[in-house]
Amino acid sequence: MAGAKEKKAKPAKDEKKAQVNEEKKAKADEEKKTESEVEAEDKDKAKSSGADDESSSSGSSGPDSESSESAQKVEAEEEAGQIGNVNTSSIHVDREEYLAAHRELTLERNQQQVLNNILHRRLAEYYKKRKCEHVLKPLEGAVDMEEKYQQKLFAYQELQEKAEREIADIKLKVSEVEEKFQERLQHANTKFDGLQQLERSTGSGLIYSRKGKPIADKTVERFLTLQRRKSEQSSALCLRYIRARNAVAELEAVVKNLETLGPGLYVYQYEQLNIDNQNYNTKIEEREDELIKNRAKCTEHNQILAHIREKMHHTDEVIDFAECDLGDAEMEFYRAREDLGMIKSHRNKLRWSLEEERLKAGLLTRKDLLRDFQASMDEVVQLGLKKKNLESQVMKASEELRNARKSVQFQVIRHHAPREDGDDVSHA
Repeated sequence: MAGAKEKKAKPAKDEKKAQVNEEKKAKADEEKKTESEVEAEDKDKAKSSGADDESSSSGSSGPDSESSESAQKVEAEEEAGQIGNVNTSSIHVDREEYLAAHRELTLERNQQQVLNNILHRRLAEYYKKRKCEHVLKPLEGAVDMEEKYQQKLFAYQELQEKAEREIADIKLKVSEVEEKFQERLQHANTKFDGLQQLERSTGSGLIYSRKGKPIADKTVERFLTLQRRKSEQSSALCLRYIRARNAVAELEAVVKNLETLGPGLYVYQYEQLNIDNQNYNTKIEEREDELIKNRAKCTEHNQILAHIREKMHHTDEVIDFAECDLGDAEMEFYRAREDLGMIKSHRNKLRWSLEEERLKAGLLTRKDLLRDFQASMDEVVQLGLKKKNLESQVMKASEELRNARKSVQFQVIRHHAPREDGDDVSHA
């Protein structure tokens, strides 16, 4: 039975979807026709309205002859049954309202354009005074920014379409649930009415066991109304219980949210931190007591320093004796200077031998050549790294192009698929 019900429900859903698609197509065709008619009229009268608006903004009396001629053309086209070489539809459109709105919007557009030009001039003068002319130059990478903006717009459009599809699915599910609810409610009401009919039929001919009198119909009806009232009260209490249960769940969620101060942060942790803070405060007080003791020690050390100063005076006397020894050291210094001449001559001999060795070595002693050779080797290594980076970037770009092409082909197939399904349903 359940399988048969599902089979019956599926064609009904398909018929509903087909009807909804047909209604959407009809509405879209009607809107396109009306838009084409209004665009044709706007094209015919845009010149005259634009001239009138420019003349009104500049302060000169506008060319009313052009607007009257365009109006005569539109009236002639209306009498001929065609507007802008497009056949008129059966839908009546109030063209004067659209024309009036078009005139107002063009006038407002011209006013805003004039205001925009004035503000641009003021900004240019302000930036020139402030010597901020770099602001007036075009931005670098504007094309990339536009491409990114377009990509964001496409992504937003896809998300919007996805949201619309999800909303449509949710609405379909809600409608199905409502239909099931109505069916079950109707079934329950019919069953309850059948039960009361059965009780009414069985209770109409009953007799009291003690009195031996037949039960009146009014008492039976009273019991039945009481039963109906009690059933309604029980359903109301059940609904009230469900609401209370949901409210309790919401309150529990609120309590949990109150217990959590943030991601991974809870109230008990905050209390633990308060306790730790108090412990640290007690430790700080203990440290302050230790600081007081250390200050007392510092005073003692100052006294020791005074004693050390007294000892320094004694050392000064010792230094005087050391200066006497310095004279002896100077005598030794003069002797060492005499030996220095011999050492210098030996040094010159070594220098000459080094120069001979350099001449024999040739270009190996040129530091600039060695430095250039090292720099060229470093450049070769850097260019090799750049080559590898460029090759990796090219591979990434090619992969992104392939993915983009695949996504575009998938979107094209996806857009064609629902149209073909709609055509198949309409043919069916």
